[in-house]
Amino acid sequence: MAQVACLAPDARRLMLAARVISDLLSPAALAVPALALGVWASDVPGTYLYALLYFAVAVPVPLAYLLWLLRTGRITDFHLPDRRERTGPFAVASGSALSAVGLLFYLHAPDAFLVPLVAALAQTLMLFAITLVWQISIHSATSAGLATFGFCTLGRAALVLSLLVPLVIWARLYLRRHTLMQTLAGAAVGSGAFAAVFFLHAVLW
Repeated sequence: MAQVACLAPDARRLMLAARVISDLLSPAALAVPALALGVWASDVPGTYLYALLYFAVAVPVPLAYLLWLLRTGRITDFHLPDRRERTGPFAVASGSALSAVGLLFYLHAPDAFLVPLVAALAQTLMLFAITLVWQISIHSATSAGLATFGFCTLGRAALVLSLLVPLVIWARLYLRRHTLMQTLAGAAVGSGAFAAVFFLHAVLW
């Protein structure tokens, strides 16, 4: 905050706006509207119970682990700007998401609700693999994945979600957390993972 206070008023407002956008459109924050969209799109009575179960299994443990790492000084920032700090959080998030998806398959959750969850899991695993060797924007991937999910399920009515992608990219660039290539690569991974899984579902699943 001291760095923000030293900036000119206009630059300070932009910096605060970029930080607010990064927080409000972070991967953890977007999990809630993504699950709500999945429930609405599935149009199956009782799907919200599966959404609550998925959230309970997939979200609290990785979030608590991340907060513990931050509290104990093992990471420097909640948004993990250093890719070397992402291995543990990614492993925990991947394991939790895999457990949640497996549980919903076992409980025969509706296919329409499972498809985006499988896509999100594929996205997470791809980002994990890339992060081991190169920095990539998780924020951009998550926002692009949500926009693609919306388009695949709701069509043009969900195109407004695509506005989130350039907004997130701007925030991450303004905060100097990523290069343009890293944000564009993240958006490509997020969108590609959802598009591929939805295509495979239409053809094979």
